[in-house]
Amino acid sequence: MESLTKRILAIVLIAVIGIGVGVTVWIFVAPYQWTAADAPGAPTNITEDQIIRIGVSGDTERIQGEGQLNGARLAAYEINSAGGIVIGGKTYYIGITYENTDEANPILDPAKAVAAVERLINYKQVHFATGGFRTEALGAYRGLFMESEIIFINTGAAPSAFSASVLSDYDTYKYFFQINPINTTALAMELIALIIGSAAGMSQPLIYGGTGHNVTRFSFMREDLSWTAGFQALMAYHLTSNSNFNLTYTGVDIAFPQDVTPVEMAAHWATVNASNTQIVIPIISGSAGLTFANSYGTYKPGCIPIGINVLAQDGDFWDDTNGLVEYGISLESIFQTNKTSLTLDFWDAYVAEFGVSPIYTSTGSYDAIYAYAYAFNASQSLNTDAVITALEGITTANPLEGSSGWAAFDASHCIVEGWPYGTALALQWFNGSKILVPGVGIYPSDPYGGPTAEPSGKLVNMQPIERPDWGLIFYD
Repeated sequence: MESLTKRILAIVLIAVIGIGVGVTVWIFVAPYQWTAADAPGAPTNITEDQIIRIGVSGDTERIQGEGQLNGARLAAYEINSAGGIVIGGKTYYIGITYENTDEANPILDPAKAVAAVERLINYKQVHFATGGFRTEALGAYRGLFMESEIIFINTGAAPSAFSASVLSDYDTYKYFFQINPINTTALAMELIALIIGSAAGMSQPLIYGGTGHNVTRFSFMREDLSWTAGFQALMAYHLTSNSNFNLTYTGVDIAFPQDVTPVEMAAHWATVNASNTQIVIPIISGSAGLTFANSYGTYKPGCIPIGINVLAQDGDFWDDTNGLVEYGISLESIFQTNKTSLTLDFWDAYVAEFGVSPIYTSTGSYDAIYAYAYAFNASQSLNTDAVITALEGITTANPLEGSSGWAAFDASHCIVEGWPYGTALALQWFNGSKILVPGVGIYPSDPYGGPTAEPSGKLVNMQPIERPDWGLIFYD
């Protein structure tokens, strides 16, 4: 499954103790022992050689990594309970282990993420892996998987550069795949379409459900991270230079740290309001999303948030904000609707097992494990190159139905964007729960969205956008 010359089999922990001059102490630790306890749903009498070892690298202390681990375990349970994977007459079962990378921590320390991945590779000796979230962390440890010739399916980080490296240096990065989310460029284009469609709808006369006023002025509020800068620039250009409905950029682009305080956020809202902003675009993947939502509902600016706030995907976010998140709209991968014929069953099973609703990392991880299972069965092998070839065979001509879309990889090993493949949904918090709102130009409303289906009607549980009851700013 990997080159033995690139694996450390027994010496898995090195401690350097400074006593006078430097002394290196080598601590010999036996490799991790895989058992049936690591393979949810598998028979209790299986042997270690029957376990396909899949490692999850994610921040399991926070919802992003927790979702990745839960999604992987649920998929493994379903696959194992159904009889596992049969290769050459031998039955294998999916084993799941994890290491906490701490990569959603507002104060990021990439060294912790690297150490976690080293434990997966050297101590747990995983055969395959999945996970990822923070760009800077994944960038620090991705190379470890590549050097060890371990396939890694990304289920949390969006930057296009990760997949681009597969094209520029295939031999090194052929082990990298991205099943979720869609990359930053595709995500930005979907958000652009959502904002244009929503702004056009709100600008309609009252008789058509609009405001009777122009709703075109937008600003940005984003976490100060590398991925958000390019994202913001791309959006600003296309929102003001398109053939459908041009909006007006106020010039306000507020970049704040993950540990932004409520006082600082209130000042930011004052700046946004002073610019006559009607649509504020949040681009937030971490803990600042809570401060943003709390401050929005407290300050009540004359605008509606339409963007990305990962924390708002948490099913408990209404309670976490005491309802202050109301009216906020965020793109997400999964909702209790018929996105594919598998979505509702996945949603129900996830909620029943874990007591919370899934987020985008949950569905990404779930679909990643099923993609692995498909590749094992299709190739009838656990050989790395054979599995890569099988995964590369998941294309628009041969898609794999998943919980949040039909999986199809392009030449860069990134999920293909656009319905019925990699597609986000627009969800709004309103009156204590999330509602699915229209995403004109992003997703049609075909009942199941098969690759050859034509759009018709609308997805179940869809409702019109709700505007803040305190009103938007009008300047015309």
